[in-house]
Amino acid sequence: MRPDCRCLILAAGKGTRLLPLTQKIPKPLFPVLDMPALDRLVLKLRSEGIDEIAVNCHHLTEKMETWKTVSPCGKHVTLLKEEVLLDTGGAIKNLFEKLGYDRPLLVYNADIISNLSITSLFREFTKRSGALALLCLHSNPLFNKIRCKFSKIISFKGKGKDLLAYTGIAIFRPECFKEAPSTPFPLIPFIQQLIDKGAEIGACRAEEIARDEKWMWQDIGTPRGYLEANFGLLAIKGQDRLLNSDCVSDTVRLAKRVIIGRDASLSGTLSLKNVVVWPKTSLNMDGEIKDAIVTPFGILKA
Repeated sequence: MRPDCRCLILAAGKGTRLLPLTQKIPKPLFPVLDMPALDRLVLKLRSEGIDEIAVNCHHLTEKMETWKTVSPCGKHVTLLKEEVLLDTGGAIKNLFEKLGYDRPLLVYNADIISNLSITSLFREFTKRSGALALLCLHSNPLFNKIRCKFSKIISFKGKGKDLLAYTGIAIFRPECFKEAPSTPFPLIPFIQQLIDKGAEIGACRAEEIARDEKWMWQDIGTPRGYLEANFGLLAIKGQDRLLNSDCVSDTVRLAKRVIIGRDASLSGTLSLKNVVVWPKTSLNMDGEIKDAIVTPFGILKA
């Protein structure tokens, strides 16, 4: 089933948990397996039949505009620039206002790396004809707060066992946002208000509709999460290293879980373990680098 929907990729945040790197480059453009995360997501969406894609942006807008011009994926995307940060709910409302209320909307956080099948998610969405939205949930001990009953969300402030977390991936019917304010507002409190008024908000388990046998989800919004997203994708490929540069000295020792980007240059008596080296990084030093992101702008430890 070809998903009959638009997609909004949420990419306007400042990425404060990844400072100081996000002072130089927006988080959605961080390389994941040597490809910008945003390119990776656009390619995934298009491979599953979604050809109308918008990306909201606010932080380092000029970098996003350059990406749209330079990247082969950029021509397939509409950039929605926010002069004032609209928050998630406001960004969704803004898209409906600008592109129309004629189709459902897939919303996908730009900092999520996952092998979730969008086709399977949309198939689940079509089964929930009475629901204003379908949120994709999973079990994540750090964020489990959502209580469900009969595949419907009851509350986002649950406590106790059998709770779930939001993946950052959802599909909304246009009528869900027709009466929403045209001002900045957060998404989750807005949805909770709809539930409290009697609206049906559907829920499905991501693990049950994952395209691959080995379910993978990771938020790249922290240094640790960013590293785990890279190494998780690498593991799915059955690999523990990715070396895309010929400029690595024989004196550099590489342990498992190392990714070296294109045109990177490494020399010195150096040992790397659990490290992602960004493209075009030049480094000449001695010692060990472990659990870190190595970039042209410096080294960020996880």
